[in-house]
Amino acid sequence: MTELEIMQHAKDYLDKLAKGIDPLTGREVPEDDVINNVRISRCLFYVSDILRQVIENGGVIGTPTKKRALVPYALPYGERSRYTFGEWPLSASQVAQRLNELVDLSAMQKLKTTSITKFLLQSGLLFEEEAPSGNKNKRPTEAGWKLGISTQQRSGQNGDYTAVVYDQQAQQFILDNLDAIIAINATPLHENQGKPWEPEEDAYLRQAVQAGEDVKDMSAELKRTRAAVRARLKKLGLTQEGGKA
Repeated sequence: MTELEIMQHAKDYLDKLAKGIDPLTGREVPEDDVINNVRISRCLFYVSDILRQVIENGGVIGTPTKKRALVPYALPYGERSRYTFGEWPLSASQVAQRLNELVDLSAMQKLKTTSITKFLLQSGLLFEEEAPSGNKNKRPTEAGWKLGISTQQRSGQNGDYTAVVYDQQAQQFILDNLDAIIAINATPLHENQGKPWEPEEDAYLRQAVQAGEDVKDMSAELKRTRAAVRARLKKLGLTQEGGKA
């Protein structure tokens, strides 16, 4: 039985006692029993209500504490030697997971997989190719292959897929450039949120709709939320007939 369950059990007992009922037998206690004294009854109801508040507060006494804001991801140079290289090539998400295991995630933000792949795209080691489904898949460039970035066929919940993987040399390259990756990780995903819309952005939206791009790609390109992009499309009178919402 958990602490909350014990508290609820105790509250049930108090409620019955306050009503003049024996919680063990379910029978009313005699009229002359001290439990039926109005002052005792009020006291029991009062304590029961305190327990109710504690239970609703998750078992914490007092005002719910605000969740502490997480600090941006950081990994001191001295700690980076603790990174364990995979015996076999790892995916970007597996590399990110191993780097996240080196910090206290209860106080620190995670290093996102997308921060790693975005850096590699900017470095010319990955490129994006459009699949028949319209999704954009990342693939290693010639320079990426030389560095140790390759592809593997893997099986997942939705069937087989092609994964981009990184050997020890490529993982070392990620470690050597971790500061640049951390800087990308610290950049807000929607850094333009709330800013006035520029004519260049509206022009991009018109072209994107004509090209059949979806809102997800528009959001990433403009660094605005999908809701903001949809609202802007509606204001500009742009339909999504040629693209996906």
